[in-house]
Amino acid sequence: MDRILVRSAAVRVFFVVLIALLAVAAGAHADPPPPLRETVVSTALFTPTRVADGLEWHVRWVLSPEAAQDLADGSSRVVRFAVPLGPAETFESTWGITPVVEGGKVVGVVLDRAGVVDGRVVTTTLHQPIPSDHARGGPLGAPVAVGSALQIIDGDLGAGTRLELDAGRVLEKRVGYMAPPGASHAAREEARRLTGYEGRLSGAAIYVRGDDVKTLGGLVATLETPRARGRGGVVGLAFVFGAIVLALVAAVRRLRHDASVERADAVLAAELDALGPMVGRGRRR
Repeated sequence: MDRILVRSAAVRVFFVVLIALLAVAAGAHADPPPPLRETVVSTALFTPTRVADGLEWHVRWVLSPEAAQDLADGSSRVVRFAVPLGPAETFESTWGITPVVEGGKVVGVVLDRAGVVDGRVVTTTLHQPIPSDHARGGPLGAPVAVGSALQIIDGDLGAGTRLELDAGRVLEKRVGYMAPPGASHAAREEARRLTGYEGRLSGAAIYVRGDDVKTLGGLVATLETPRARGRGGVVGLAFVFGAIVLALVAAVRRLRHDASVERADAVLAAELDALGPMVGRGRRR
């Protein structure tokens, strides 16, 4: 009887192991799940706020209508960043938004229906620590999405402090904003309308394209305070004042030289006039 029970148990174990092996084999030969489709972002707004150890970026991606419809239908999509996040940057835990990590770096986020508000808008918060020497320049932590759509970085940090970028040929300084060459007024207005951004003539609005940011390998910015701008203005005024003084000194020297020449000419003319009658009498003799 015991042998029968042992044999029966052995048979059951054998079949359990066999079924497990077949399941593993079937899983190994099954087709891998299709890759998630990348999301086209129509525009985005990144608004920084100063905190004790850095910046809190309030992120607002506006999805394309197609991507928003896919999410509404229950699919997931990926927003890839123009450049990976820094090693110390962290996203706030938000429903429907999962970071994508490749090579130890966050290169994007997976979105599902729970992360979408107002139909096409996805919002989250990103924390970027900033070292004490960031005033000399450091990476800009805004998670700009890849693509050619204009996205807005609000560089106004309040109390007169703002982010200053030097992007060379990628961005041009305009009156009240920075933008890529050729960025039309209509494109800027559309980005503002979709994100709800209220622009101000403070020079703090920065329009960027993800493809340009990717080409640069990221944006570098400095925190510029009113005092720093004041020092720059004082230096500029001192330079202008010095140039004016040098120009005045050169003008005075030139006038003195011209006056000396005129006096010499006058003296010579007077002497010639005095010698004139004497020369005439000598000729009559």
